[in-house]
Amino acid sequence: MTKTDRLTRLFGKQIAQGEFAPGSALPSESELCERFDTSRNVVREVIKVLSTKRLIDAQRHRGLFVMASEHWNYLDADVLEWVLEKGANPSLVRSLIEVRSLIEPTISRWAAERATAVDLVEIEANFNQMAANLKNLPVFHEADIRFHHAVLVASRNLVIQQLSDAVGALQRAIFDITFQTGPEHMELTIKEHHDLFDAIRRKNPEAAEEASRRMVTRTASRAIAGLERAEGAGS
Repeated sequence: MTKTDRLTRLFGKQIAQGEFAPGSALPSESELCERFDTSRNVVREVIKVLSTKRLIDAQRHRGLFVMASEHWNYLDADVLEWVLEKGANPSLVRSLIEVRSLIEPTISRWAAERATAVDLVEIEANFNQMAANLKNLPVFHEADIRFHHAVLVASRNLVIQQLSDAVGALQRAIFDITFQTGPEHMELTIKEHHDLFDAIRRKNPEAAEEASRRMVTRTASRAIAGLERAEGAGS
């Protein structure tokens, strides 16, 4: 990572995780240079990047302000990672789960209609990686994320593909509250992914859509239950 990349990540996390309240004024450029011991050019580049993520409102002659949190770009994988890294944000997680529930069955339908031979090889390779690593959860989970990424790519929709990083970031963020490691749960997880791959391979859009809907619905139920447990423990 370059110095600009490192500082973007550091300053972005500070904003996303509440060190600077939404709507509040940020330090001036000169103060940020001193705070982070860096040049004005680097600070300006960082401000530019964080402005595109809608974390910072840089107003000419008025200074720098933290954007209201409802305006942050939650489809940006960095923003999503920074926000969720501090702990599951129930409102945000629920919103993202609703979006997944809405779009993933359709993505799977499109993948069944449009997947190329190369797409099928990629989906199958990641499924096989999952099946071979039932006891190695980090490897299993990364293969799971790549599986869904490959399905999304197979949809051949350029706009939907922009959601890939955000979906992956969400999967990583809520893994601990959705994943169940008992043999029966692992067996069901593998079956769900196999059913989806098989439907895409057979070019059966209806079956692919239904397989995805079952999978997303079960994941959503576990996520909501996990959030409710966490909220209950914190009350």
